[in-house]
Amino acid sequence: MTIGDKVKKGTPLIELTIPEWVEAQSEYLLLAETGASPLQIKGILERLRLSGMSEDEISQLRKTRKAQTRFVIKAPMDGVITAFDLRSGMNISKDKVVAQIQGINPIWINASIPESASYLLKDSTQFSIGVPAYPQETFKVLKWDILPSVDPITRTLQVRLAVDNAKERLKPGMNAVMTLNSQSEPMLLIPSQAVIDAGDEQRVITLNEQGRFVPKLIKIFHESKQQTGLISGLEEGETVVTSGLFLIDSEANISGALDRMRQQQTATEIDHSQHVAPSTAQPDPHAGH
Repeated sequence: MTIGDKVKKGTPLIELTIPEWVEAQSEYLLLAETGASPLQIKGILERLRLSGMSEDEISQLRKTRKAQTRFVIKAPMDGVITAFDLRSGMNISKDKVVAQIQGINPIWINASIPESASYLLKDSTQFSIGVPAYPQETFKVLKWDILPSVDPITRTLQVRLAVDNAKERLKPGMNAVMTLNSQSEPMLLIPSQAVIDAGDEQRVITLNEQGRFVPKLIKIFHESKQQTGLISGLEEGETVVTSGLFLIDSEANISGALDRMRQQQTATEIDHSQHVAPSTAQPDPHAGH
């Protein structure tokens, strides 16, 4: 065997002699011949299991009543050998990696997506995979999983995708581009700079028909590319302030107004003479991403 060889599941890879197994097997055979108690037999068999002997090998020992002195490690799957570090007569430790097999069909691809786009990942999500080596082709994704953590530096989610590679055109180490096609619910979008984030709540300043400023609490769904999608808080067509907020957002003016707004359950109007840049809440023009 050498690096680059293709193997099938069950192909013999390595033949080993494991002194610990040979010793335990001899002890088992001795106990079995001398009429040892079931508890003693159970104990020695458990010792073989804990040392790494497979159930098939243990069954063969019990059936043949012959100690196996050589053990064969077989390929656990179809693939290509990508690492092989073994020589005849070499001693190896339990934790040494002597061979690696890379599956080729399906082939697994790791992809990163922005944390802010995680809401798009649903059961109905469809991925398509392309590689620069075959620019006119896309490859079918068979299944996918989201890894349970977010990269703290890039703020991205890691997605693992099993991709059909029956023709073996995709190779380990190739660059790939993942396209995410998903449908999202229609929602209002406002410029992200219009949002005043107070930590436990978010708000915007709206401009009513009389030219007065009205603070409103909002609930945010997601933010991407300087656009913030809203769950609630505004109606389509309302005008929000996007600049000059430092003149309006003060503890005296905003926090006090919001407290009165909660008590009265009506919007409190705030007069201000400074010029500000308004923006109108618009529905998301892109229902599909």
